[in-house]
Amino acid sequence: MYALAPIYKGTLAMMAGVGILSVDSLLIRLIESSGWTLLFWRGIISALVVLAFTMATKPEQTLKALRKPSKSLLIGSVAFSLSTVCFVLSIEHTQVASTLIIINVSPLICAALAFVFLKETIELRTLIAIVAATLGIVFVFYGKALPNASFGNMLALVTALMLAIYFVVLRESKSENAPLFLVFGGLCTAMIAILAGAEPLSLTSQEWVYVIILCAVVVPSAFILISIGPKFLPAAHANLFMLLEAILGPLFVWMVLGEVPSDKVLIGGSIVMLTLVLFTLSSAKSRHSLNKKPS
Repeated sequence: MYALAPIYKGTLAMMAGVGILSVDSLLIRLIESSGWTLLFWRGIISALVVLAFTMATKPEQTLKALRKPSKSLLIGSVAFSLSTVCFVLSIEHTQVASTLIIINVSPLICAALAFVFLKETIELRTLIAIVAATLGIVFVFYGKALPNASFGNMLALVTALMLAIYFVVLRESKSENAPLFLVFGGLCTAMIAILAGAEPLSLTSQEWVYVIILCAVVVPSAFILISIGPKFLPAAHANLFMLLEAILGPLFVWMVLGEVPSDKVLIGGSIVMLTLVLFTLSSAKSRHSLNKKPS
């Protein structure tokens, strides 16, 4: 039987995971309860679903990791938790498109972190891409934005940083016990939400439907698939697939809720997107050329 090459395994896992995750923004907007209440259920339900999955598939390995979690597992879990908290709160305080566009700088941050901590090569074009993407983000911030919108944009930047750390840790650990990042991260998220004032029993019957879809299906399945990517791909390469959410996420929100992104967000987002697309194509062409060279 034909076996997929590692790069294709990582690519398919990332594309499937991010495709599922793109519904996330819409469901968050449909759930009208407080962000902290949503974060509590998002953390606790997804953690229990993923724990059940890992116990069913790798019980001995799961119990061993739970008894003595590694340093990578703890750091990655905290980063995942903070990215979840900041993402949900950002969606509540600014436009979905703005949040997702700003988060798109995460692959570039990831490339820099991977260079420092994993010794994965960072090239001149990567540095140029970081500067160009940063200029696009500055454009989104610039102007007389509402205080809440500015706060939401800042939370999106923190989300980007935490996602970059999460992918670097996954790469460093070769995605070993990757689903448990979601378990520890989910429990950490639920704890933060309770301390911040979550009201778990305040959901309406309609909101419960959206919460179950989001927390029991979308989040666990998406991040289980996404966590596979860094096992086969460099950290920044895997993180680049998160760009798909910036295209699909606002599309779902626009189709269902009619939320049209502002001109400033679209222009700044175009700068970031164009930078990242050119960066990706350039990197892919370079790797292809190296592979064709005779040994």
